[in-house]
Amino acid sequence: MARKQELGTARAPVELGFFKGHEADWFMQRSLSYMSEKAAELGECLSTARRIDERDPDSWIDEWAALGERLAEAGDEALQRGERVSAREALMRACNYYRIAEYGCVPSHSRFHELWRQSVHAFRKAAPLFDPPVQFEPVHFEGAELPAYFWRPDDASTTRPTLVVAGGNDDTGEEDFFIIGPAAVRRGYNIFIFEYPGHRGAVHTDPTQVKRPDYEVPFAAALDHLQTLPGVDERIALMGFSGGGYVAPRVAIHDERIKAVIPNSPMIDYARIADALLGPMVRRIPGPILKWGINRKLGRNPLIRAYMEYGLWTTGLADMSLYEWMNSQQAQDDWARFNIVDDLPKITCPSLALVGAAEGEEMLRQTQEYHDGISSVDKTMYTFTMERDGSHDHCMLDNISRMHQIVFEWLNEVFDYTARHG
Repeated sequence: MARKQELGTARAPVELGFFKGHEADWFMQRSLSYMSEKAAELGECLSTARRIDERDPDSWIDEWAALGERLAEAGDEALQRGERVSAREALMRACNYYRIAEYGCVPSHSRFHELWRQSVHAFRKAAPLFDPPVQFEPVHFEGAELPAYFWRPDDASTTRPTLVVAGGNDDTGEEDFFIIGPAAVRRGYNIFIFEYPGHRGAVHTDPTQVKRPDYEVPFAAALDHLQTLPGVDERIALMGFSGGGYVAPRVAIHDERIKAVIPNSPMIDYARIADALLGPMVRRIPGPILKWGINRKLGRNPLIRAYMEYGLWTTGLADMSLYEWMNSQQAQDDWARFNIVDDLPKITCPSLALVGAAEGEEMLRQTQEYHDGISSVDKTMYTFTMERDGSHDHCMLDNISRMHQIVFEWLNEVFDYTARHG
């Protein structure tokens, strides 16, 4: 069933029909996308979804957490029997299911931090079971140890191109691994996933590491660390998903070590994105009625409430309501600092800009403006459509395999790498 797109930014309008609410249904689709990497199974997810009352926030949390616990126990039992592959796959699914449960928690929920820790613990227990092992490589930055993962095709001394990943506003480093980690390594690339300030794992790790516009600063520390790792050479590409679509170009503007940049999708002006989402409502509805309407909508949609309150938490505004944020001039001024429009000509490295056709007019507009504004000689813009690609969703979460194909065929050409990896 198609959802009418009245806003300038949107997730895919195709709904699976598991839940009545679009956010719950879309998140279910997003989580099922990782079946191809053994991080979800259809029967487990369907069985759990049938037991959920989507108007009850604790129902979502408790059911997914129970599934995560069952898979974590299965992984531990398999590991005790020496069944490494079975253990790894069960733990990867446990990680994903705990992550889904945590997504339904507002930051003040008693299980918010616990479920994140359980998701991370399951992943890091699975990491040594890969061949070669996935390495946890924290980045030291401003007194914090920000989470990062490094993985390569094998332990040989051969150097290879490295894909650095900047995740989005609401995902985790572990989810970023599901999205593109194995796909990169299968194609002979090293992968380095960094949870920068404002990313979920960074703020869970250190509550002071909230969003900031100058992402070239923490990424300088991350790239310094990356260059000490085995098998890494100067061929470094930076891909940003969702909110990372601001981060990746911002870093490419300031750090010449980035030899290729892939924003998916480019976000060059956060204020315009916020206005596309919330502006029509703010301009149309008087203040007191707006406050009542927001509270009513969030009360009836627990996952949207969790998403919005999480966003404020990662911005360092956990004590502010969405209505207060919308009406705070200081908050809006701070948000407007996330803007790289005037600096786009400073990007000269090869660039691949990706966007889904169903992401909304503002996202399509910003992608085109990014592509037109950069100075790169080698630059490509690719819009995914359902007719051609079987994908039109935000970050191609409805067909990550097709996204992999486009990304790595382009990167192989940029780094002249096709003939050199197995």
